[in-house]
Amino acid sequence: MGVKQIQVQIPTEWKDITIEIYQKYFTIVNSGKKEQEKELEIISLLCRLEKDVVKKIGVKQKRELTSKLSTFVNKRLPKKLKKKIKFNGKRYGFIPNLSKISTGEYVDIEEYCKDTNNNLHKIMSILYREIDKEKYDLYNVKPYNPDEIKEEDFKKLPMDITLGALDFFLSLGKDLLQDLNSYLMTQEKVMKEEVYQASGGGTT
Repeated sequence: MGVKQIQVQIPTEWKDITIEIYQKYFTIVNSGKKEQEKELEIISLLCRLEKDVVKKIGVKQKRELTSKLSTFVNKRLPKKLKKKIKFNGKRYGFIPNLSKISTGEYVDIEEYCKDTNNNLHKIMSILYREIDKEKYDLYNVKPYNPDEIKEEDFKKLPMDITLGALDFFLSLGKDLLQDLNSYLMTQEKVMKEEVYQASGGGTT
C-alpha cells in the first residue's frame, strides 16, 4: 500500500500570512527550543498543518518544504504603503497626515513600539482607521478612540499591508514622533516654569 499524498499550501507572498501568524512565527524563531522542534512548528504554522501530519512527511519532502519556506521568509519585505485598504468588509485609511498625529495616538504608539512584534496588531489599529469621509484620493479617518477600536481584529490583517505601513511609519513617522516628543517636553518645561513663577518661586 502506497504512502498517502499530503497536500501542502506553501505561502509565497507576504499577503498569504496574517499578523497573527507572523507573531507566532516570530515567537517560535526566538524560542529556546531545539532546531528540529522549531522546524516542525514552523512548517505546521506556515503550511497550516497539524503537527502529527508534519511528522508523517518524508525526510526529502520536509527538506524541500523547509527550503521553500526559508526562501519565503527571506524574501524582500514589502515597502509600498497602501493608503486605503478594504478589511473586514470596511474601508480603512492610513493616517492621512502623520505630522498632525494626536498626543493620544503618539503616546500609545510609543508604548506599543517597546515590543513591536507582540503589539503589531495594536500599532496597525492606530495607523489604519475606518474612513469617515472620502473624495477622490483625499480622505479623513475617524478620530482616535481606543475604546472603540477592536485591536484583536487587526491580527487578521495581511502582512504585506502591515510591513508596507510599518516601513513607511518607521522611516517617516519616527522623525515626526521625535519632533512631537521634543515639543511636548518643551511645553511641559514651560508649564512647570509658569507654575513655579505663579507660586512665587521666581521672586526675590
